[in-house]
Amino acid sequence: MNLAELQAEVYSITGRADLITLTLSAIKSATLKAHQTDFFSKDIYENSYQFANTSYTHSLDIITQIPNYRAMKYMRKYDTSTGEAGTFFNVLTPEEILDEWGRTRQDVCYIAGRTIEINSSTEFNTILLGCYVTPVVTEVNFSSWVADIYPYAIIHEAARVVLLSIAQREEANSQRELVAEQYAELKINALPDVGS
Repeated sequence: MNLAELQAEVYSITGRADLITLTLSAIKSATLKAHQTDFFSKDIYENSYQFANTSYTHSLDIITQIPNYRAMKYMRKYDTSTGEAGTFFNVLTPEEILDEWGRTRQDVCYIAGRTIEINSSTEFNTILLGCYVTPVVTEVNFSSWVADIYPYAIIHEAARVVLLSIAQREEANSQRELVAEQYAELKINALPDVGS
């Protein structure tokens, strides 16, 4: 469903079409919440990034490059001349960057604030990065696979928020139960990439 369709469904549950701003805010919040219930493969964004020079080490400001960045999944060296992805970097914590002899590990990367620090065993200038992203919840560019495939996970949560904000606790509590059911369905059906 698109944003207008989600909005219409929430209005039909709450009976409060006059609460336009509150309903839109609740839908945006519910969309983010549904996506953040787990790490779904459908939330992975993959792109190549080329650095200005060839080196053993590079830094990538992830927030500048990917404003809706959520978490790292993988990084690989990328050969632009052949179009082939190569060696995976090991994703570490900053504390794991040194080996047992105090030397900096190679073919590794780690997150330091908003930057991915990369240390390679060979010189490179291009990477292929796969990361989890949050959906776009702006009114103009609203985009969510959960809204497309499992819209009631968003609708019931948004309705719950609206009903709670207008002091209809009993109705909000009944929506909470529906949200739990929708989240269970979401995880059962959207976590595996291959059906059994």
